[in-house]
Amino acid sequence: MAPLRGQSETDVLVIGGGIAGATTALHLAERGVEVALVEGDQPGGGATGQSGGLVAPDYIRHSPNTIRDTLGAEAGARLTRMIGDSAGFVFDLIDKHGIDCDPRQDGFYTPAHTGVMAKNQRAHADQWRALGYDVEFVEAAASERLFGSQRYSGALRFAAGGSLNPLGYVRGIVRAALDGGARVFADSRVISLQRRGGTWVCRTREGTIRSRRLVLAANGGNAALHPAMARTSLPLHVVQFATAPLSPQERMATLPEGGAFTDKRPYLFTARTDGLGHLISGYPTTLFVRSERAQCREAERRLRQNFAALPDPEISHLWRGLAWVNTSLLPEVYDLGDEAIAIQACNGRGIATNTALGAEVAEMLATGDREVLSVKPSRPEPIRFHAIAALLPKLLMSLAYISD
Repeated sequence: MAPLRGQSETDVLVIGGGIAGATTALHLAERGVEVALVEGDQPGGGATGQSGGLVAPDYIRHSPNTIRDTLGAEAGARLTRMIGDSAGFVFDLIDKHGIDCDPRQDGFYTPAHTGVMAKNQRAHADQWRALGYDVEFVEAAASERLFGSQRYSGALRFAAGGSLNPLGYVRGIVRAALDGGARVFADSRVISLQRRGGTWVCRTREGTIRSRRLVLAANGGNAALHPAMARTSLPLHVVQFATAPLSPQERMATLPEGGAFTDKRPYLFTARTDGLGHLISGYPTTLFVRSERAQCREAERRLRQNFAALPDPEISHLWRGLAWVNTSLLPEVYDLGDEAIAIQACNGRGIATNTALGAEVAEMLATGDREVLSVKPSRPEPIRFHAIAALLPKLLMSLAYISD
């Protein structure tokens, strides 16, 4: 895709070519709204393309009941519906547009590593089922068979979840947006963004685009685009890796029925397989495992630790990723005034949540009805002592690494 060149105008300008921005642009185009998307790299070149590819229709910290108690009955129910439906929305979107991204809707799990957590997750399964979702708690013996790991006391299973190739997914969304009439400009890093005379003026190295309305969807990059977004999120750096294709024997003993999981340990661990038989996993970075060689050794250690069938794993690819988190660990839509909003919804659940929220933001912009949003827009508030807080994720993961 070509860069932005020369002078241009649009009704809605979306900045950020990850899942949130691409989905917003697609659904605006489908509603007949003139929209342009500007991305500093190629679409998916940032955090989206580096992610683990998990499609997770679940809260990180909350359950349907605790989110109701936190937000109130109506707002809590609305957000839970969006989260609970988000994975199905992803796979429906893939089917609708024929996106080639190795979609695997074979379940998403959150394994419990203690008996207390297993008890809590049984209650969470009951809460989700009461709302009509296909969610169950898989007991320890069944989880050992499903994962090929003896480390867990059971797992919460979301039948609608699964995994995909995230880079293929977001680029498929962008292609659908282009087919729908959106304009997409790649390799167009924003140099300046200003409000002038009721219009947003965005300048890149080779061009300028003016718009009446603005959507910031660059996640952590939003902080560099608008002063109100500074110090509103924290970076969680992760290492992602893929094994060489597993042998038939290894495949039969490691996630033999598919599925993807992220466990609840402080030093978290993820796993899924792809259509070529690679096992894809990840773990958070720490102060102690820094070089690529050390990260590869740690990847091998974690696989041996978790999967009995992989005593001598072979890592074929290793890359670094980045998740942006906020203090609530919930998706946020920020009202910046002057016809501008920002989406920050990653928190390690970006594939499903950003897809659903991008569609909602597009509908709100097309109709003017803010009631379609599952997340009530708010004003951004900087995280106190942000410079120190930004160090906390890596520090906490380092302590968890020592414990592990």
